[in-house]
Amino acid sequence: MQFVNAFSHLPALLLLYWKQVVNTLFKLINGNKNLFIYFLFPLIISVFTTFSLSTFASEPQVKKPDILKVALGSEPASGFDPILGWGKYGNPLFQSTLLKRDKELNFVGDLATKWRLTNNKLTWIVTLRNDVQFSDGTPLTAEDVAFTYNQILQQSSTHDLSALKMAEPLTPYSVAFHLTQCDITFLDRFSSIGIVPKHVYQQQDNSFRYGSSPVGSGPYVLTKWVKNQYVSMKLNPYYYGKTPHFSQLIAVFGSEESRFIQLKTHQLDLSVVPQRYANQTLKGYKLWSVPTLDNRGIVWPMHYNKNAEMTYITADPAIREVFDYLIDKQLIVDKLLDGYATPAYSIADNMPWGLDTQDITSKKVNLSHANALLAQAGWSDSNNNGTLDKQGHEASFSLLYKAGDSVREQLALAISSMAAKVGININVKGLEWNDIALQMTTTPVLMGFGSHSASEVTYVYHSRYAHTDFYNSGGYRNPQVDSAIDKALKAPSWDASLPFWQQAQQQIQQDRPWTWLVNIQHLYMAKNCLDLGKPITEPHDHGWPLTANIEEWRWTCQ
Repeated sequence: MQFVNAFSHLPALLLLYWKQVVNTLFKLINGNKNLFIYFLFPLIISVFTTFSLSTFASEPQVKKPDILKVALGSEPASGFDPILGWGKYGNPLFQSTLLKRDKELNFVGDLATKWRLTNNKLTWIVTLRNDVQFSDGTPLTAEDVAFTYNQILQQSSTHDLSALKMAEPLTPYSVAFHLTQCDITFLDRFSSIGIVPKHVYQQQDNSFRYGSSPVGSGPYVLTKWVKNQYVSMKLNPYYYGKTPHFSQLIAVFGSEESRFIQLKTHQLDLSVVPQRYANQTLKGYKLWSVPTLDNRGIVWPMHYNKNAEMTYITADPAIREVFDYLIDKQLIVDKLLDGYATPAYSIADNMPWGLDTQDITSKKVNLSHANALLAQAGWSDSNNNGTLDKQGHEASFSLLYKAGDSVREQLALAISSMAAKVGININVKGLEWNDIALQMTTTPVLMGFGSHSASEVTYVYHSRYAHTDFYNSGGYRNPQVDSAIDKALKAPSWDASLPFWQQAQQQIQQDRPWTWLVNIQHLYMAKNCLDLGKPITEPHDHGWPLTANIEEWRWTCQ
């Protein structure tokens, strides 16, 4: 009977079953072909399709996918160019760095085999591997390394190389980095700057930008970038390290909602997810929670600007202190973030340059004490409108956060609700970063940091970086903090620098230029068959830090 041939692509047992059904029905109607075609056959197709699709949909995918489809984070606005900042907060993936960090965050060689500090701690000498090639087959040499660092000095970049005078190739496989001043944290740059090929980067013009078609020495090669949609990549045949198990990857971009829809429809093998989706069970997926140094807090404008009314409120030390007694950090962790976070007290909790949280007794919410502090500072509700005021200034201000980030939005709304209990009015606003940048020197921002490097303490708190980019956006200045940080940077060794970092932190705690809220865990949904190995402690969530151990990822089902 020819009708059953349409089912020949289905599994043999299922085909045999339906063939028997068709033949039996055909016999029952005594071979009446017209009745079979116009009545019974459409009915069979409908039942068969419903049964078959439901059967296949319920079966988890166990076969290793030819292409691993992932959603790792945001799309880099300036492309995949390390000179412009790609890979600073994570693995550059298409490029290699001189050093990288192991599971304990210690430095190990990547392109570098040796590194030493000489010349009164003003020169780093780095020896390179001699067997590394870029993805176009050309050798990676000291010329490329020196070019990369010198190029950052010459153009706008998110990397801070202010301590670098110049990088100089000494031999084909050794480079000298000459510093203008001692900087104990300069070594950290070696793990955050991917190396670009000089001969390719210099070819840039109006028709070719390196960040759109990068050539590098990392484990993968970018093959296609459809902006605002996805990038595809394949293994770099010239990669010198351990080869990852997946020959092709597609990284898709989109909102939190769109990524979760793609997970629910099994279009993705792996995706980063916000805390609000953490407890939603998806068949065929498991949740990975990765420890981080990624924090969230409120950065306060520290000085009164007569042209910006809100700065009168934020510049008042009493207002900033009150938030220590208003905010229930543990409640936020437990109820708002479903336990996938910890209370935060510094820019780098439990790191040598941050605060040891074991030594901190968290302040309990105490509205009576908060009200007393405000009254002592001269704040009262003189016009009985529910909002405190002082010398004609109402305790009302905006709190900005990155639009589309549900964690920041939830935090901002929670802080607003808590502050309202003592008569402080907070207007929460979600904006894009370019709009936030225009207002952040005079408006509080719910921001995040978190790095493997102590240099972030310098950027966020030193007066040298006041109102510089997104770093010390509140304009915090304290000569004692500056002095302690400078002494740390100039210390003869890393261990010798630690007391100065701690000294700076103690003063920062008193001044409260930030109100730190939580350290968040990074959450990922991965198919049950996808083993992500042992991810390292991740920095702030710019970039794709999960790929730092991509060579450990493997498909466990056969």
